[in-house]
Amino acid sequence: MATGEEVADCFGANNARSLVTRPLQGAELAITHLSRDYDEDDPPVVLPSDDAFLVVLYLIDVEHRDLFPDRPAAPLKRYPKGSICLISLKQGAAIAIRGRFEAIVFHIPRQNLIELTERAGQPPVDDLATCRGIEDQTIADLGAALIPLCHSSGGAERHSLPHIALAFCAHIAHQYGRSARPN
Repeated sequence: MATGEEVADCFGANNARSLVTRPLQGAELAITHLSRDYDEDDPPVVLPSDDAFLVVLYLIDVEHRDLFPDRPAAPLKRYPKGSICLISLKQGAAIAIRGRFEAIVFHIPRQNLIELTERAGQPPVDDLATCRGIEDQTIADLGAALIPLCHSSGGAERHSLPHIALAFCAHIAHQYGRSARPN
């Protein structure tokens, strides 16, 4: 998975709007604004394994459950507007969504974190902490700045996109980054 369109396909969202940028050297960061209503009989959202992380910023209250290949599904959980989920896609992921879903989804290849820490001269980030349903005002504010960009036709507004994406990656690495090496 590499582009916002692929993220949108996984969610079955035909009306998604995506942005793709390279905040540093080469790794692309995809930002996708998703909106969809899910029926009880809709198939689950299945995200393939990838050397990347996914951050979901919920723009409305959303209900979904995690699905697992080797154990029963998690209970249905309500994720409040403004909260985030951050997961690794190393093993892939699957969720069953119920009702209305609207979110900004950030697909962050591990390479983004490698480039960021190398440029900053900081210890490498080996992993990110998994978080479900937590509030993160910085991500909410960056998401609010990105919504108009997702729906613009290009032009001057998009010049700020790499800067916003870099700020997002720096925040993620600082706030949720884990290193196996001592500082």
